[in-house]
Amino acid sequence: MNMWDDHRKIIEEFPEREEESLPNKTTTRQSSSPKVFEQKDFTTPETLPTKKKSGGRLRFLKRVSPFLMLEFFLLVLFPYMIITGEGLIHNKWLLLFLFVFIEVNALFTDFALWNYFKGKKIIRIWLIEVPLTFLIIHFLI
Repeated sequence: MNMWDDHRKIIEEFPEREEESLPNKTTTRQSSSPKVFEQKDFTTPETLPTKKKSGGRLRFLKRVSPFLMLEFFLLVLFPYMIITGEGLIHNKWLLLFLFVFIEVNALFTDFALWNYFKGKKIIRIWLIEVPLTFLIIHFLI
């Protein structure tokens, strides 16, 4: 498609009006607005094309990272450690504070890395997050 075809499409979409000079006819905002609404084609939501949801499941699988898996693992690990009293930390208040601290910081770091790499360099994100995840689990258990 060349430039002339693009120009022709623009001409077809926006036909030129008759030449009107300003001194002959005074226009106001109220009188010009109905003309604009007449030219536009307002479609209802029923007539708009629907987007297919192909790849929705695949997009979710691409977004999985070690920190997100750690988040779900910690949701199970911390209540277990609080109820049974096992682990290196036996103070329940300190364990609760540590749970909130690790959850918030891991989630923040995960989103920061994904935004920094714009979700395209998944291998680098995994190479950064996997060692940190193992360190967090090692120091907790």
